[in-house]
Amino acid sequence: MITTDRVYQVIRDHRMIEKGDRVVTGVSGGADSMCLLFLMCELRERMDFYPEALHVHHGIRGKSADEDEEYVRKECEKLGIGFRSVRVDVPAFASKEGLSEEEAGRILRYRIFYEGEPDKIAIAHHCEDSVETLLFNLFRGTGLKGLGGIRMVSGKIIRPLLPFTREEIEVYCREKGILYRTDETNADLSYARNRIRNSIIPEAERINSAALKHMLEAAERIDEAREYIESRAEGYFQKAADLSGMPEKLVLRTEPLNGIPKILKDAVIKRCITTLVGKEKDISAVHVHDTEMLTGAMSGRMLSLPYSITVRNSFGDLYFLKDNNISTGNDETLYPDGFLEIVFPVREDGIETEIKLPDGSRVTGMLMEKPEIIPVLAYTKWLDYDKIKNGAVWRTRRPGDRISIQGGSKKVKDLFIEEKIPEEDRNRLFFLADGNEAVWIPGLRIGHGYKVTEETKRVLKVLLEGVNT
Repeated sequence: MITTDRVYQVIRDHRMIEKGDRVVTGVSGGADSMCLLFLMCELRERMDFYPEALHVHHGIRGKSADEDEEYVRKECEKLGIGFRSVRVDVPAFASKEGLSEEEAGRILRYRIFYEGEPDKIAIAHHCEDSVETLLFNLFRGTGLKGLGGIRMVSGKIIRPLLPFTREEIEVYCREKGILYRTDETNADLSYARNRIRNSIIPEAERINSAALKHMLEAAERIDEAREYIESRAEGYFQKAADLSGMPEKLVLRTEPLNGIPKILKDAVIKRCITTLVGKEKDISAVHVHDTEMLTGAMSGRMLSLPYSITVRNSFGDLYFLKDNNISTGNDETLYPDGFLEIVFPVREDGIETEIKLPDGSRVTGMLMEKPEIIPVLAYTKWLDYDKIKNGAVWRTRRPGDRISIQGGSKKVKDLFIEEKIPEEDRNRLFFLADGNEAVWIPGLRIGHGYKVTEETKRVLKVLLEGVNT
């Protein structure tokens, strides 16, 4: 049962409000927010803070929404507290941003809540809201944080009603004679949360009348486990993450993560993503999973993440790059140190693929059976495709690059010196590479280990056109 004393204790236990705080309460006019509004008014003198009411008109429900706004205004006048209403066009914002109206409304509400820089923002979330969030996140895919439900305190956001059920809120309103508005869209099952609230949760309570309580307890334990895992992962993040390229690039050296449990590795990867992005929203478990899988892929493989972040496997390490480090012309990455790498896609179905190099030249590639005769041409080469183990990329040189020769190998750097390549051109010259092995350096040579032999089964035909000879 909700009482002023119980809510007072929740606020004190979680240090939600300090003396002299200006506390803005989001008030829609429904039972939850009206209950919270009256409790804030009852506690203002006892706790010495200044409550205000904020109503957001979503521009969706026409006359009903107008009546909600007017009702809240009049109740605030009776209670003697400040009232502000803001009108937004949720449908237009949702259409512009490609969001559901539900998500668009949430984003706009929170933007408005922070306007005017209040000390605290009181939101009327209750027990069922937390369970709905847990289930919603579980159904769409989430990590441990999403399974922790809604938090009592999150920055300026406070939720004094979170321990209480919707039924307790309605009982409080009846006992206090508090009237409230009913949003007819709460029954609209086209909204995912409404289906959870009106269909799934009642079924769970039929299985066990204490289902809500048990799910909340589980969420609390999950949140405690998450905090512990994140504290452990932070140590590995500090060891493995190179932040010298921030805010444009973050490099995760994977060697320090060898042998650690997958759950810690995932936490480190998520920390990398959110550090570069600057927030956690829209970074889901599937993004972390796909990035973790990239660590076992061939060098040069890439993955796109939200907020125009690209992750590339570079010889086992992961490069997290913002979009201003990614060329839109090819599948390429330009690292701040000047090293440029372009994935050379090869289709297994034998269809020709093409990329363009920065100097304007064009490279085509096609997988084929070994021809009976291989012509000797300067800018068309036939290579043993099955010898390429790490994925074909066109790139500029890196320290440690080598090219195979008959009976051994030599440094690409030494080859450039022998061939009298001007020093100013050495870092701009593109060649086909497999890991740190040069496959073909146009105008110079093919790596001996990639030449077609009697044992060759599949040939990669590579044609370079438009090169300045």
